[in-house]
Amino acid sequence: MLTIHADAWFDGSELHHRPVTVLVDGAVITAVHDGRVAVPLSETLHVGFLSPGLVESHAHLFLDGHEQDTAKRQAYMEAGRDAFLATGRKNLERLRASGITLVRDCGDKWGINHALRAEAVGTALPVVRSAGVALRRKGRYGSFMAEEVTDAATAAAAVRTRTGSDDVKIVLTGIIDFAAAAVKGGPQFNLDELNAIAAAAKQLGKPTVAHCSGREGIDLAVQAGIGSIEHGFFLDAGLLDRMAERGTAWTPTWIPVAWVRDNPASCGVGADGVAGLGRILDQHRANLQEAHRRGTIILAGSDAGSLGVRHGDGLHDDLAAYADAGLPIAAVLTAATSAPRRALGLAGGRIACGEPADLACFTASPVTGLSHLRRAVATVIGGQVWRADGMTARTAA
Repeated sequence: MLTIHADAWFDGSELHHRPVTVLVDGAVITAVHDGRVAVPLSETLHVGFLSPGLVESHAHLFLDGHEQDTAKRQAYMEAGRDAFLATGRKNLERLRASGITLVRDCGDKWGINHALRAEAVGTALPVVRSAGVALRRKGRYGSFMAEEVTDAATAAAAVRTRTGSDDVKIVLTGIIDFAAAAVKGGPQFNLDELNAIAAAAKQLGKPTVAHCSGREGIDLAVQAGIGSIEHGFFLDAGLLDRMAERGTAWTPTWIPVAWVRDNPASCGVGADGVAGLGRILDQHRANLQEAHRRGTIILAGSDAGSLGVRHGDGLHDDLAAYADAGLPIAAVLTAATSAPRRALGLAGGRIACGEPADLACFTASPVTGLSHLRRAVATVIGGQVWRADGMTARTAA
């Protein structure tokens, strides 16, 4: 048995500014009591703040966001499987230290995400949700994470091979022209092709996730019933309303673009690009406000592994951006806990009796500063307890 006493807590939807006692037996929360309740013969943790484990909804585990030298990053792409796995293992430890207990890896063509998912099973490391290899149009953007397909038939056939993937990832649009503040090129797939991909994924029971920005591409994704829009730059109010109606989630990945704006010399971005980045982020901030107001599902994800986006820190930087955009703290926490689990059809994300014991402990409440969540005191997941003070991870039973 494990007993957690917390001075304040977030239950997955509401903040509570009062003490709570949570009992964990194995992988399940067995009791939640107001105040401090003594439990004999139980290990006890005393923490400032308790939350469902955080979720990083968009990451690439084999990439190292700490490396900011573009030449070294390019050379790393030839490093090979052993190097990619070593980076991924280190990144999982960084995520855990940041209170993250679930990470959705959004694609790599080497299957590093699948391998890390298998390694993490039964350990105190975060659970890995793996998209495996994504899909892209032949000759278009996404070579590091995607298989090339040419039409609806080859795309659907490729999806049917994704039995081992947790999600089906589609690279629907290309990259952004910063100076023009627009997406380069049109969508990689038309509506018929996207419908074929979505139908094949539905037959497998796999959620769909699309790398997508620009009104044209996002409109296609919503029409085809894609589960979540990743990045989603250049949204508008009409699209946000349709997404809310259809239950289409949005992962804003704020930080990669903000990092380029703040470090233009590192990326070879000139004055026109910096000005364009400012316009892009101003619109993205306004869209975050509108998404919250209109009830669009927001999933917190930082695209960790991208240039300048460190695993763990990236998610917390994204959460700070949501708060700066005016989202209430409870909405920010929901985007990083219960919302992604609901969107993916997963149990957990709530602190209640009978729920999975998927928890993160921190020193103090984020009401006095989101920075309190950047480093976890402890995490509990799948019956495994990890403590930042160096005590050995063990089973909570």
